[in-house]
Amino acid sequence: MENVTVVLNGQEVIKDVSFSIKKEGLYVIVGPNGGGKTTLVKTIMNLLKPSSGSIHIFDQPNHEYLQRNVVGYLPQRSSFRRSFPIRVYDVVKMGLREGKNEKDLVLAALEKVGMRQFSQANFSTLSGGQQQRVLIARAIVSHPKLLVLDEPVTGLDYESQNEFYLLIKSLVQDGTTVLMVTHDVGFAMDFSDQIFCINRTLVCHVSAQEKFSMDSFLVKLYGYGVKPLTHRHGEGE
Repeated sequence: MENVTVVLNGQEVIKDVSFSIKKEGLYVIVGPNGGGKTTLVKTIMNLLKPSSGSIHIFDQPNHEYLQRNVVGYLPQRSSFRRSFPIRVYDVVKMGLREGKNEKDLVLAALEKVGMRQFSQANFSTLSGGQQQRVLIARAIVSHPKLLVLDEPVTGLDYESQNEFYLLIKSLVQDGTTVLMVTHDVGFAMDFSDQIFCINRTLVCHVSAQEKFSMDSFLVKLYGYGVKPLTHRHGEGE
């Protein structure tokens, strides 16, 4: 992103944001509610148009890249009607750009997220954590190089959050680039390669080497002292 500004209904929601990420890593966007994080993600996905500035994905303008390639995208939970009567298999199938090798691709994606045995189940009968895994399978079924997640653990219980984080880590280890919006600063500190702090503009960014001395930027981001809590995901704590 280079000098990206987004104006919605006459209001400047995002102002002059510039940053870049490298391939094959986990990059996290944090910030207060109303700070423009979702607007930023929608602009990356070409769902909103920037008023100024440019966005490139793998060296191509984002709108051109998205016309020719799939970017895995998981929007906020409220955007998907989870009570709709549909099979798990068909939810994942929605993520395919073409029907070639459909069955193999769908089942492989479900296998990756540990949900293959539920392929014929009704999506609405699954738990919140299981539904989120299925939606990740939908996002990765076409083997995207980039996966964009907007607050994917909102509403999940602690155990489901841990399982989801472990899944994301495994995708990164397999070579996927993940850009994720989250309120979980502890997770960001534990596992991310870089943290971007957004509050209408890019307040600051922190590399993996710098992220354990973050007191000053947390005050800058939230406007008051914040005590980050780190997690030991997967270790029963």
